Amino acid sequence: MTSTATPIAPVDVPDLWFELPPGFMEFDLAEDSEARVLRMADVADGLFADATPEQKLSLVASSEYILQTMIAAGAEHVSSCLLRMPGDQLSQGTFYVMIERPEAGPRNQDRQGAAKRTAVQWRGLYPDAEVGLVMLPYGISALCIRDQDLLIPGVLLGLDDPVPATVRQVQFCLPLKTGPGSALFVFMTQDIEHWAEYLDVLSGIMKSVSADEPSGERLPEAWVPHRGGTE
Repeated sequence: MTSTATPIAPVDVPDLWFELPPGFMEFDLAEDSEARVLRMADVADGLFADATPEQKLSLVASSEYILQTMIAAGAEHVSSCLLRMPGDQLSQGTFYVMIERPEAGPRNQDRQGAAKRTAVQWRGLYPDAEVGLVMLPYGISALCIRDQDLLIPGVLLGLDDPVPATVRQVQFCLPLKTGPGSALFVFMTQDIEHWAEYLDVLSGIMKSVSADEPSGERLPEAWVPHRGGTE
């Protein structure tokens, strides 16, 4: 499933655009939680008919928990990735984007310096993580890959105690061309076994990031505009 583009008012110029590949489902962040869970359950039934009820429940519950966490943190875009990996294995991940803008700062920021400062900050915060800089078509980006331990509320799975889970996540912090601030792209999954395959998918997304509006024939199918502030 591909994502559709968000309508834009004439004076509302997006900070950037990016393309989602098949298998990513964008969430309506204003949608009622109960309706969203039921819709995710229907999607899981359709895509993974041979999965056990416990697998489907775990997938939907963990997706909703992470989604609610991202919405509370201010995410402007959240997608769920539902894929079949080699060996016909069920696999799920979550992708989100946040626009971070300082209240004040020069419009023409030193983008390379900003990316380097972010990488230094991440090295201090996450000493066990893989941290570096990568050059994308949009520009330089700080990169951080790390494992994170979560406690998913047991009530989501019909249990009394929280359920521990380890997720691997990659963060790209991409200084904006449109002014001070940056776009934070984050992907996370519990399927660490297929991390290499996910990195290939994410590479395609990040290479698609652009400040320029894509051609009209592709826009309705896959391209997503994102901006800072309130939509």
